[in-house]
Amino acid sequence: MKTIQLLHLAILVLFTGMIAQAQTVTVLTYNIHHGTDKDEIDQLQQMGQFIRQSGVDLVGLQEVDSVCRRSGGVDQMKKLGEITGMHYAFVRHFAYQGGAYGQGILSRYPISEIKNNRLTLLKKDSTRESLALISAVVTFPRKKNILFASAHFALDEATRMIQASETVALFASRDMPVIFTGDLNATPEKNEIRYLDTLFTTTDPAHHLTYPADKPVKSIDYIFVNTAYFDRVLSFKVPDVNYSDHRPAMSTFELSMKKKTK
Repeated sequence: MKTIQLLHLAILVLFTGMIAQAQTVTVLTYNIHHGTDKDEIDQLQQMGQFIRQSGVDLVGLQEVDSVCRRSGGVDQMKKLGEITGMHYAFVRHFAYQGGAYGQGILSRYPISEIKNNRLTLLKKDSTRESLALISAVVTFPRKKNILFASAHFALDEATRMIQASETVALFASRDMPVIFTGDLNATPEKNEIRYLDTLFTTTDPAHHLTYPADKPVKSIDYIFVNTAYFDRVLSFKVPDVNYSDHRPAMSTFELSMKKKTK
């Protein structure tokens, strides 16, 4: 009898340890089209309410304005932070219309080490010399840290291939879970997406359609996890909302907080 009890205790300890090494995360990626729909009608409030009601942990946002004239001088990340009650961060691609145009992060949990990592642009101009890739460390309960990042790749394939290689190089050496989201302007069969697969695993193997918002025909919005820390996808969906010219994509999955060995 005592042997059986000890065996049960050992199984319980092992199971508890496995749970401690796992983290369930719900992530949203959303190109918000500077807070407007395809007809340039302001939808920022509606976007914020949708994000709040979704209950997600992390959001990667592309095409964000910060005090630009076209969006009424609103600090969009601050406003979204107020609506959702989430921590927020913004980094600029470049100066634009009296403010800045760039990317943002919303997080249910504290964020730190916010960085504006620069990606190459082959087609430079007087305004744009490179593009931003935002990243931040997110601290989950029990001091579990993950690295969360978002990017908006270029329209031309040659530049996207360079940006994909820079993204892999940026995160390959990180000894922690990395979640990478974004509007990558490329469908899943493209070489630049396949190159990302050398480090990451997509949380959307079915390749849901996200663009354009009214009648999606392309899968170009992604949520990736570095494979060494990826466990399994619990759900993936593309909510039927038309607040932007893209639909948001949302994934719930499990991370291993300990690096897997091959």
